Amino acid sequence: MLASLLLCVTALAQGIVIEVPGSADVPIAAPKPMVPSPFAEADTVWSTMWSDFDQSGYFRLQDPDGYLEKGKGVAPGEFDFQPWTTIKSSVLVKTRSYPPGHSACDPTRMCTDAYVYYVPTGETLMKKRFLGAPADARHIGHHIANEVLEAATGNSGIFGARLAAVNSQGGNKEIKLIDLDGQGIASVTRNGAINLSPAWSPDGGAIAWTSYKKANPDLYVKDLGSGRTRVISSVKGVNTSPAFSPDGSKIAFARSDGGDSDIFEADARTGKILRQVTKGGGIDISPVYLPDGSGIVFASERGGGSQIYLQPNRGEAKRISVAGDFNIDPVVSPDGSQIAWVGRSQGGFDIFVADIDGRNPLRITQDTGDNEDPTWSPDGRYLVFSSTRSGGSNLWVSTADGRHQRQITRGGGWTQPSFR
Repeated sequence: MLASLLLCVTALAQGIVIEVPGSADVPIAAPKPMVPSPFAEADTVWSTMWSDFDQSGYFRLQDPDGYLEKGKGVAPGEFDFQPWTTIKSSVLVKTRSYPPGHSACDPTRMCTDAYVYYVPTGETLMKKRFLGAPADARHIGHHIANEVLEAATGNSGIFGARLAAVNSQGGNKEIKLIDLDGQGIASVTRNGAINLSPAWSPDGGAIAWTSYKKANPDLYVKDLGSGRTRVISSVKGVNTSPAFSPDGSKIAFARSDGGDSDIFEADARTGKILRQVTKGGGIDISPVYLPDGSGIVFASERGGGSQIYLQPNRGEAKRISVAGDFNIDPVVSPDGSQIAWVGRSQGGFDIFVADIDGRNPLRITQDTGDNEDPTWSPDGRYLVFSSTRSGGSNLWVSTADGRHQRQITRGGGWTQPSFR
């Protein structure tokens, strides 16, 4: 969707501002777009872009009411940098939007020209034109924000990314798709039952989850293109917490058949059991593959309280979590260098991040209600999780170091997010 919106590209310089998100210390100014005449889609582009800048953790947004310059141009030579140096802007983003049919644009698509400047030197970091249908104005805003972030920091943005999550606002627990900005909600399930633990296939074409639609917690996979659903595991007992292998050919999940649950691995298309990964020793649940496929991380009660373990493809399982008496829901970063999980603390449940071997643990939430269900962004710079800090359970996004956190959903009833 986003790639199709870009018409022409002129990237002039990259990565001169900061390197990591979370500090939110780079002052950024982004005036409302210049338009030949006001139209709603231009405002949608700008407001989406502005929200993305706030969510990113890289920038300190400067209030437009404090801008000294009013109504000047956007291209080099059309305005003076002095008003922006006076308010100590570092990055300046100027946009100009045209409605479909304008002589400077396209017969059927709207156009937005975006210019990014490094104010201290007056250097142009980027100039690009973005085209798209007016109905795609929000996607255009995400695309611009991604390009601005890359031009200013050297790092690609993830705005416009998609999540799968559990939503209970309708009275049942259904699997929904939702954009990272809380918009674009669509249903994966509509069966009126309890549906849990959504997991994306690596190519984004399918989602696995557990459903009680036949009274037993069975494991399903839905092809999002065709809408076809197939059963992966339906033994009487528990079939839950699925995770696709890095190549998408296998699914690891927790299954019980008259006893404690163990981790199994099945063919992702047929459901044929390929192997039993763990055996006995307490409840084993919530498997996730290492990115290179060399092992599976999971939570287990084999040592008493629940802890996080790594089961390599060869050898014995080893414990990763080293502190606390209850640690669950592990997720491994895309590059395999870090692991996040949920730990019980005095104030409730919190999100922890550590090196993949459990060293250097960092608590990224504290004294903010219950924080659960972490999932890594594809670039490994962010975590999305559910939190009760604002009343009800909503989705939040945080930089991996916890320094910058923003609410995604409103109204409660959102849990178990899974990043596309």
